Amino acid sequence: MRTAVFADLHDNYVGLTAVLDDAQAQQVDRFIFLGDAGHQPRILAALQARKISCVYGNWEVSGLRRLSGPLAEWVSSWPALIRENGAAYCHAAPEMPTPLPTAAAAAAWMRPGMSWSALFPRLHQNIDALWNALAWMQSHNVTVLFHGHTHVQMAWIWNPATNKLRSLAGPACIKLSPDERTIVGVGSAGVPEDGALRYAIYDEIAGVVDLRRVEPSHMEFFQLKRHR
Repeated sequence: MRTAVFADLHDNYVGLTAVLDDAQAQQVDRFIFLGDAGHQPRILAALQARKISCVYGNWEVSGLRRLSGPLAEWVSSWPALIRENGAAYCHAAPEMPTPLPTAAAAAAWMRPGMSWSALFPRLHQNIDALWNALAWMQSHNVTVLFHGHTHVQMAWIWNPATNKLRSLAGPACIKLSPDERTIVGVGSAGVPEDGALRYAIYDEIAGVVDLRRVEPSHMEFFQLKRHR
């Protein structure tokens, strides 16, 4: 099973199509989206039409009340976490401070003045949140965790036996080990902080994560600049 994992479109339809086209050229079997699609219905409709599995991010929580009808019902049901076969997928961190299993539950829980960082810490800036995520992986027997939110493509690899933690930036190819815990920030498919569009391909059978960089065409690049 080859899974393309992407995040943080922020209303960038050009970025969505560029990443989907690149992933399909790599012969992926499915897609998982890690939240922050934006507020344009056509972005959400495109994800729904392709039957892409999604987890909610802060944009889904804050923008849920703007949606209506079947699209709102669908986004309301997005989970906070997808977990399967030693892998997990979330927007920012695998654990929420309270039971918030869906976007609708998170939207109902948030109140004016609440900090978004309580739900969505930035792992590349918050070392405590990073170690909490690694501890969660160890206790739940999760080998690899994918997240978005930071708009930066990088990975952390922790060996529990030696307690050594190392990091690397994409693009790169990571060979996973069952004796290690690997956290993968897939980067942004819409508004990247590190240049080109970013996403990851997870090959479950080979045990490999490919951190990919997508260079859009000249016209796509012009359209992308208009989004920033």
